[in-house]
Amino acid sequence: MEGKEVKMWEFGLEKVDEEKHKVRSVRKLPDGRIAFVVFLGDPRKATSKLWAKKVKRVDTTRENGYAFEGEFFPTGRGKYTNTEMILSDRELAIAVVQDGSWKHPGQHMKIFVVLGGEIYVTVGGWESKADKIQTIHLVAEILNFLNSNK
Repeated sequence: MEGKEVKMWEFGLEKVDEEKHKVRSVRKLPDGRIAFVVFLGDPRKATSKLWAKKVKRVDTTRENGYAFEGEFFPTGRGKYTNTEMILSDRELAIAVVQDGSWKHPGQHMKIFVVLGGEIYVTVGGWESKADKIQTIHLVAEILNFLNSNK
């Protein structure tokens, strides 16, 4: 496990801090999965739609959200958007999250991984085409690492 934790740091992943990463209601389910709620933000301040997905495969030839294959998590509607994620050990999920202000709206992508009963998170860019390509490749690397060490 120690070698895996070192690798998580190489990807920029850190253990989730509920306040810092806007994650709430973290709980372990009886079947061993971990459930948690992620605050996606105010969709009116985002530069595009806010969404979250459990990622099974990544197509690195794509340059947008269609690069990620998997199932979407339902997101709330209204002024502030949340989503509940449920992940098993060694699963990865992503969320496009609003940041910025009314004057300077924006968004980024949070990457969540459950490993050894802990939630890890890192942030990637999700505004420019270059940001998206870089983040898509980061998600692919993390997913390849998780799948190769099962």
